[in-house]
Amino acid sequence: MTDDPLLVAILVGTVAVAAFINGTIGFGFALLAVNGLAVVLGARDGVVVMSLLAPFVSGLQLINHRAFAPPWRRLRSLLAGAIVGSVVGTQLLVVLPGSVISMALGLFTLWFVARSIRGERPPMGDRTERRLGPLVGFVGGVSNGTLGASGPVFGTYLTAIGLRGRDFAYAIALVFFLMSTLRIGLLAALDVYSQPLVVIAGVLLVPSLGVQLIGLHFRGRLPAAAIYRGVLVALGVGGATLIWRGIEGLSDLLPR
Repeated sequence: MTDDPLLVAILVGTVAVAAFINGTIGFGFALLAVNGLAVVLGARDGVVVMSLLAPFVSGLQLINHRAFAPPWRRLRSLLAGAIVGSVVGTQLLVVLPGSVISMALGLFTLWFVARSIRGERPPMGDRTERRLGPLVGFVGGVSNGTLGASGPVFGTYLTAIGLRGRDFAYAIALVFFLMSTLRIGLLAALDVYSQPLVVIAGVLLVPSLGVQLIGLHFRGRLPAAAIYRGVLVALGVGGATLIWRGIEGLSDLLPR
C-alpha cells in the first residue's frame, strides 16, 4: 500500500484535514479520519489503522487542555462503561464482516449529522447524568471498538451534562485516550495488526500530530460554525459512501 504515492497522498491529506479540524474545535479527528481511511482501505483496515493513531492524537489534546480537567466523579461511571464497551466492540470488529462494519459506520455517521442539524438540547439533571453515564459509556465503547469512532455518543453526553469549550475538549480527549490505549492492547492480543497496516499508521502519525498542533494554534481564531458545517457535509458524503459500499459487499456475500 505504501508504495503507491497517490494512495499515500490521499491518506495523508485525509488525516491532515481531520487533525486540523480536531485542533481548532477540539474533536472530530476519529470520525472524519476513520471515514476517509475506511473508504480508501476498507472498513476494518481503516479502523485498525485509526486505533494506532488515536492515543497519540487524543494524548496531545489532553496535554494541551490539562488545566481544564472537570471533577473526576463526573466522568468515572462514563469511563467504566466505556472500558467494558471497548472490550465488546473490539471483539465485534474481529468477527463481523467488513461490509457490515462499513454499513454500521456509515449509518452511525449519518445519525451524527442528523442529530447535529437538530441543534443542542438543554443540559440534563444530576440524577439523569448519574443514571445514563455507564450506559452511554458502554454504547460509546462498543462503537469505538467496532467502528473506530464514538465522538457522537460521548460528545452528545458531555454536552448534555453542561461541558463546553476546553472543559469539553479535555473530557472527550480523556475518554478517547483511555479507550484507544486499551483497544491497542486488545487488538494486539487478537493478532489483528499486520505489518502493512502498522507501516501506514506510522506514516500517518507525523501529519496527524503536526497538523493538529497547527490547528491548536488557530483555535478560537477561525469561524468554528463554518468549519463545523463543512465537517457535517463531508461526513454526510462519507457516511453515504460507506453505506453504499457495505450494501455492495453484502450483495457479494449472498448466494447467486
